[in-house]
Amino acid sequence: MAQGRPLRRGGRAPAAMSYAANPNKNRKEKAETEAVAAAKQERADRERIRRLIITLGDDNKKVVGQIKGLVGALEEDVELHGDLMADTVLECAKCLPLKTGIFAAWIARMFDKHTTWASSVITRAFEELRSAVGEGRATVAQLLLRFLVCLGNTGTLALTQVLTLLQQVLALSEGLRPAKGGDLGVYLVLVSLPFISPAARSKAAEKVDAIVAGANAYLASREARWKSLLQILRGQDLPDRLEALASAVRSMQQASWASQAVLHVPGFEPSLEGKPEAPSLEPLGFAAEDVKKSKIRLQVPLVASRFLSGGLANDGADDELSEHDRWVLEDYIVTTIEMFGRDVDECSKQILRIPLLHPHFDAAVIETVFCQMLRLPSPVLLPLFYSRLLECLAEKQASMVKLIEQAYSVLLRKTTELDEECLEVLAEAFAYHLMHNSYTADWSPFTGETITVPSQRFLRRAFERLQRLSFHQNLLHRLPEAVHVHVPPEPLAASSLPAQAKPEFTRILGFVRIKDPDVKKVLKYCRRLLKMSLPKEEPKQEDSSPANGAPAAPAEEGAKGSREEAPAAPAEEGAKRSREEGSGADESAAPEAKKQRTAEAPEEEAPKEEPAEAATAAAASQAEGTAAVKQPSEEDEFGEAPAAAWPLESVAELFTVALLQHGAKTPTHMSKILDGHQQVFAELRPEVEDEAHGFARAVVRCVFDFWRLSGQRLEITLDALLHRGVVTPRAVVEQALAQRGSMGCDSTPVWNMINSVARKSLENWQSVRAELARAKRLGKPEVVDRYRRQLEPAVQETADLFTLVFTGLVRNFQDFEDKDTLRKVTLERVLTIGRKYHAFIKPLIDAAESRIPGVAHNPEIASTFHSLRAL
Repeated sequence: MAQGRPLRRGGRAPAAMSYAANPNKNRKEKAETEAVAAAKQERADRERIRRLIITLGDDNKKVVGQIKGLVGALEEDVELHGDLMADTVLECAKCLPLKTGIFAAWIARMFDKHTTWASSVITRAFEELRSAVGEGRATVAQLLLRFLVCLGNTGTLALTQVLTLLQQVLALSEGLRPAKGGDLGVYLVLVSLPFISPAARSKAAEKVDAIVAGANAYLASREARWKSLLQILRGQDLPDRLEALASAVRSMQQASWASQAVLHVPGFEPSLEGKPEAPSLEPLGFAAEDVKKSKIRLQVPLVASRFLSGGLANDGADDELSEHDRWVLEDYIVTTIEMFGRDVDECSKQILRIPLLHPHFDAAVIETVFCQMLRLPSPVLLPLFYSRLLECLAEKQASMVKLIEQAYSVLLRKTTELDEECLEVLAEAFAYHLMHNSYTADWSPFTGETITVPSQRFLRRAFERLQRLSFHQNLLHRLPEAVHVHVPPEPLAASSLPAQAKPEFTRILGFVRIKDPDVKKVLKYCRRLLKMSLPKEEPKQEDSSPANGAPAAPAEEGAKGSREEAPAAPAEEGAKRSREEGSGADESAAPEAKKQRTAEAPEEEAPKEEPAEAATAAAASQAEGTAAVKQPSEEDEFGEAPAAAWPLESVAELFTVALLQHGAKTPTHMSKILDGHQQVFAELRPEVEDEAHGFARAVVRCVFDFWRLSGQRLEITLDALLHRGVVTPRAVVEQALAQRGSMGCDSTPVWNMINSVARKSLENWQSVRAELARAKRLGKPEVVDRYRRQLEPAVQETADLFTLVFTGLVRNFQDFEDKDTLRKVTLERVLTIGRKYHAFIKPLIDAAESRIPGVAHNPEIASTFHSLRAL
């Protein structure tokens, strides 16, 4: 008999074939490898397609060849990746203002070979245009409408269809005032006309002229009273971009529709009928009444101030830049900045690719970027973005370095004419410029005896922001000595506050700590100062029941006695508890041990005590000794009780200053110590609303006093306290506007905090509105009711907050003397707040005389509110 295989433990033979010898393994691995390779190839193909489409036209000299080459390169990809190609080209049409006509030309070439795919792109472009108009996305609608106009230039779409679409868009402004959305339709139409090719205009001159006449009729009745509120420099009378656009169109008519700034791809012939296979454009489906109901409002900015190029007309230029080319150039820059707000480096590259060769190009770019940074009522992006954009432009084109320096020099000499909001923004940008430029600049406007008060205010604000980017000693080392007087003091915490001089401050400073905070001890000390009784705590179950199930000891009567009798109570209670526990433990072993020993027992009888009695006596003696030692230590720790109770605000001030001193090292330390002692604020805060407001105001006042030399730490600390609910926006605004001295109501930190609490209130309001609209769309009645209940309080909270801000400003305006610079600054602050948040507080501005105390009795304040109603 053949010898069998040995069995494993358990009686089973091993598998006939190991995993390593599995013949299906290689096949499986091969299939997985093929799948991974296929997915990798798919990603590579998609990336290749996107790259080819996006980079189309980067070289302006070879546009025609690039279009033909791309048609051939992607001819075989339409079937598999048609959706990707359509998405990419539409995305490019919406985000690349310089190449709208190039992509329209490529679609026209693709139409000859892939009619269905190209028709779908055109249809989708029209649908997205309709959506953008309905949602009020003016820039996207502008670029998509330009894309369709360029398709008419190529002969793909019929010119009659394109011009009919323009007439429908123009009708959106019919019968509407600018405040009701009337500017939207006229602006979208006029901004598309410069991109009609000369050949297309000659074939449809009558219809184009009819559109221009309709736009001019609207502009003739348009009264732009708000322009004076948006001027960067006081005294200027710059037109807005809509008025300048109308002048640019007239300039194009005089130039026979020729433009240096607009690129028309050669090789195409427009047609009034278009190609037969091309899709027909449906009616827009949006009327002027819909614009009015949707509350879509287009705030047209002013044109860029020509503070550089205005003096370059005779400095080597053959001719001045035409009015329509200047407008198109500014439009390229403005739309590019808006579309590339997240990528400053690519934004600078796109601006430098603008197809315009002119001696004024560099100056026009710098002027436009500066004016966009100082744009009123508020720029699209933060000042840091525009500062970085100027740096990137200078790195890529060295000829712009001198112009940037010249631009700063011109604006710094006009600080007396600068709008207050523009002065703040320019100060921040100048701080970034000094950091990037090794602290060198033209200091002549800030030295000498002729320096003006606005120039001094500007320099102090710039240096305050610069100190946040650097440090105090570095500023003194790098900046010229002539401007050291404007450098802010070293940002240190206060060390000589009245609360810090009290002996109680040293004690509470020892109780407040970052690591292992003892909230109970801090509260006990605070209540000791307030002469408040401690809250009674429920006894723990394990402490109230003796061992072995013995009944609980009765409550001590001495707890209700006088303060003088209190020290004896713990010792008596401890001795009694020890005796009862000891006797309970030994009850079964020695019943006679329960007999009570008298104090008169002779000392010599002590050794004869039973073991249980000895243990009981020892425990009682130890408890009495512990109590006797413990009580003096608490007295030493907390000190003598105050003769009179402290006011709550004084206790809040003492505790807050101790907290701030422990967290002064870094914002992280401050955050940790606030987290550990947040409960103390909650326990001390009164329940009555007025008293609670006084408590919050006292805390805010302490923070202002403690960080009076460091505005940045002041803002960080107040923001942390607001986030934790320790203080209220009302307390912050009231204290901020009541400040005087170095951290007064004109300081940067004060207005940073006021704007911060205002934005947070508006964000809460808008968040509730958005959630309510979402719930309505989803058809959730319960959620709708909940957010409706939240909406009214949010609206009222915002209105109350801005009423408080304006009331404080009016009170400060009345307090300052007529010749005081701060009186004029306060008046401009009223204008700044009302202009920045006008869209949200319009009912308050319209009823300012009746809702804001003091407005009706101050003609200058009332006049400012009256001018704000024009926005």
